[in-house]
Amino acid sequence: MNDGPAPMAAPPVAEAPPRGVLAKLKLHILHPDLSPEAIAWSFALGAAVAFNPLLGLHMAMVLLFCTIFRGLHRPLMFLASFINNPWTMVPIATGSAYLGNFIRGRGLNLDLSTIHWHEIGWRSFITWQGFEAMHEMLRPVLKSYLYGGLLLSLLAIPAGYWAMLLLARRMRRIHLHHSHGGTHGHAIPDEAGPDHAGETGGSPEKPAG
Repeated sequence: MNDGPAPMAAPPVAEAPPRGVLAKLKLHILHPDLSPEAIAWSFALGAAVAFNPLLGLHMAMVLLFCTIFRGLHRPLMFLASFINNPWTMVPIATGSAYLGNFIRGRGLNLDLSTIHWHEIGWRSFITWQGFEAMHEMLRPVLKSYLYGGLLLSLLAIPAGYWAMLLLARRMRRIHLHHSHGGTHGHAIPDEAGPDHAGETGGSPEKPAG
């Protein structure tokens, strides 16, 4: 006896996109197609840009890195570069100037009362008038600021790499534990074994596939 057509299965419910910076950051770190090494390099290069003393050129630097290192996580690199933002720019620039003054053997005796960091922008680098105004304002502390900023930028690479590598591996282990060995059908590179095509050798010159 025919009881009629079988009932149709309910369509799958689409997952809501993550909300909030932390939720999106977690999603980037758990990217199923990139190894923890690639995630760590993406963050490290973005952090190096954030502490670079050439304030008006940060976006251009990130775009350049995205072009050169195609296998890295571009959104995470942009997020890391935003460590330097309107709320943190003055403390970072001030710390760079003091650090540079210290490594030049001049101690912490530095007068920054005439420096207005918020006036430095992309126009300071692409127009002659803006460049002259920036140079004149920074003249008393320019060498100290550049030395300190470059040192912080270089230090951000190993510090950002190892910190993000440890975080990415820990988050993926926790994620795999809660999802019983997988996440939405994708193997996580860190736990997928040696045959995973997306593993990297741990350097941006060999990006994840």
